[in-house]
Amino acid sequence: MTPGRSRFMMKNQGLIGSMNGSTFGADSCHDKASMGNLMSFNDLDLNLLRVFDVMMRERSVTRTAHELGRTQSAISHSLSRLRHLFHDKLFTRDGGVMRPTPRAVELLPDISAGLAAIRASIDRHQIFDPATTRRNFRVGLTDYHAMIIIPRLLREFSTQAPHATLNIIPANGIEIASSLHLRQIDCALTGAVIKDDPSLLKIELGQDRLFCAVWSGSEIARSTMSLETYLSASHLQVSADGVSSGLADAALKELGLRRNVVATISNYLALPWVLRGTELVAHCGDGVLQILDEASEVTLLSPPVPIPNVSAWLLLHPQMATDPGTVWLKEILSKIYGESQKKKNEILAKRKS
Repeated sequence: MTPGRSRFMMKNQGLIGSMNGSTFGADSCHDKASMGNLMSFNDLDLNLLRVFDVMMRERSVTRTAHELGRTQSAISHSLSRLRHLFHDKLFTRDGGVMRPTPRAVELLPDISAGLAAIRASIDRHQIFDPATTRRNFRVGLTDYHAMIIIPRLLREFSTQAPHATLNIIPANGIEIASSLHLRQIDCALTGAVIKDDPSLLKIELGQDRLFCAVWSGSEIARSTMSLETYLSASHLQVSADGVSSGLADAALKELGLRRNVVATISNYLALPWVLRGTELVAHCGDGVLQILDEASEVTLLSPPVPIPNVSAWLLLHPQMATDPGTVWLKEILSKIYGESQKKKNEILAKRKS
């Protein structure tokens, strides 16, 4: 690990990093006619497929070389052989990121499945030890779950795996499924259910009840939330894409009602500052009770209409379900989420007493 480099990193979904490898453009690309004899399967080095698999995840020659313990020139040479093998550029440079071509995206499921099968066969005869592993793990988290579990996650991770690294990646909307399929993340914790993707494993860890969040100094915070107050208030919608409606809107629609949404924000982290000094009403799960204090100036009120609970889903690709490292990470996330649920329920019990 490079001196001074933090072991824990939070990144945007687009992986950004330096790209110091060779380029592959029109002047270096040979068409099928000029490639000569095709590489036979007997001549195929399986390490090439490992390079491809890691490149699809890292999108960087530099990071791929680091993960595989090879030089950048060696990775560039492997990419050249892969391009010769598949008659395709496979990756094109876009700023500091290596973007996969449609052909590369098409190849990924088969190559990853083959490598996963080989890995599973080997892992059955080996023991994964978090205390000694230097593996890089990637977890997709929504900002809601991130602000609740990250402190405990980092403590638990560093205690059990002192030599490993952890990347925490924003997990929002349909990008979650794509990131899991492309192996850009090992697993994801989210409140969004990928209903149209039965190929992903989904584990329900628990549920959160939705409350109305208001500024503690507002008129609305001084009494219980009535239906009249709720419907006449100006609402703030937390929506990652700025378009999607929430569970509250669906519940109101069934009753023939509608709330007045005047603005949207993309994440929960900004909620206390956006609500401060206003009469706005927003919805958030009761999990935030664990991090709210007087300084946040946020009061939670029960909504005047029944709103379905929000489930917390742990998502992972079936091919990673038997990977010892992923199983270990899944167990940590399940444990921490379970502990946060217990703490939340204790706080709710005190509120009622």
